Amino acid sequence: MSKQSDVIIVGAGMVGLALALGLQRLGLKVRVLEKTLLADTQHADHRVSALNLASERMLRHLGVWDLIAARQPYRQMQVWEQDAHSRLSFSADELLQPALGHIVANQAVVEALFQALQSSGTEVRYGCEPLQIEASAEGVSVRLEHDTLQAALLVSAEGAHSRLRAHYHFPMLEWDYGHTALVATIATALPHEACARQVFLPSGPLALLPLPDAHHCSIVWSLPPQEAQALLALDAPAFAHRVSVASDMVLGMCQLLTPRQSFPLRARMARDLLRGRCLLVGDAAHTIHPLAGQGVNLGLMDAAAIIEAFARLPSGSQWDGELAFLQPTLRWRKTEAAQMLAGMEGIKQLFATGGVVPPLRQLGMAALQRSPALKRRLMRIAMGLDGELPLMARGG
Repeated sequence: MSKQSDVIIVGAGMVGLALALGLQRLGLKVRVLEKTLLADTQHADHRVSALNLASERMLRHLGVWDLIAARQPYRQMQVWEQDAHSRLSFSADELLQPALGHIVANQAVVEALFQALQSSGTEVRYGCEPLQIEASAEGVSVRLEHDTLQAALLVSAEGAHSRLRAHYHFPMLEWDYGHTALVATIATALPHEACARQVFLPSGPLALLPLPDAHHCSIVWSLPPQEAQALLALDAPAFAHRVSVASDMVLGMCQLLTPRQSFPLRARMARDLLRGRCLLVGDAAHTIHPLAGQGVNLGLMDAAAIIEAFARLPSGSQWDGELAFLQPTLRWRKTEAAQMLAGMEGIKQLFATGGVVPPLRQLGMAALQRSPALKRRLMRIAMGLDGELPLMARGG
């Protein structure tokens, strides 16, 4: 039996569900497919994201911001190099904003979006994935285990290892960062005071991100694979001691609260975002280094821009399945991803061993700290206050 949709989205993460909710609100018939079983998606995942103001505005526009449990605003940010005197500090007060952003558990955002989709009657199928994909007169035909779905547009929001991207042979630009990210939750002797911290070590950056408990932080530590494996092999007290020392004891001694998770880091960018009737969004389209926490914001802006493109179609008309109207939006998103990838690579190289001579780097950080105008400009870009944004991510 064949069932007709306007859009089929494969992947029920933050970006896929946000896109589904936005398109559903425009009156499109959307189905979401997720290969993981619902029970398995709710297993402990300690990853968090730093949502900027643009992403917050988008989620407010979708009506889900207040459904997200345990959001932690961060009002300050400190960046420094281990054992160095120069330190960059940023404050929301400098921009007359209540916060620089919010640290949220990825799973909390997913649950809020899923709740909103359930209320709208949009179908989200867990534990299923496309078995066969064929072009058809209606657009694209997706065969599942027990039935077949048809749609005018197929969207991959599957993440960095997208099967649809491979199936459609999207050309990719990619390179290995040579690092693994270690993620865990720690308890600290001193309160975090709503401050996000990042220390650059010779081996890679370590971020301490504040959580709702004043003495809890999520850590993201980027390391060469062998060093990451060595740290994973340590017992909990020894690992916590290494984190305390690596962070210059900025929050005192810490304790490990959760199991450690690790993820290899690789940069990717699709040269095309649309092939045939398959569209890439989020990490399926681009993955960047987590050192500035901008990956999920980039993906959510993809979703917002696509929703906006559909919203600009003539009012009251039935979408006929034609996709040319998406091309300007996709060129914009591709440019944004390229700029973000280049920016992250530049920051990574700036602090890499053998990169800029440390005294020069320290002078540059000190000069930036003394330049309020430049600091404000950098903060506005990171917060999503400046630059070209989808309408639903803008203020006003």
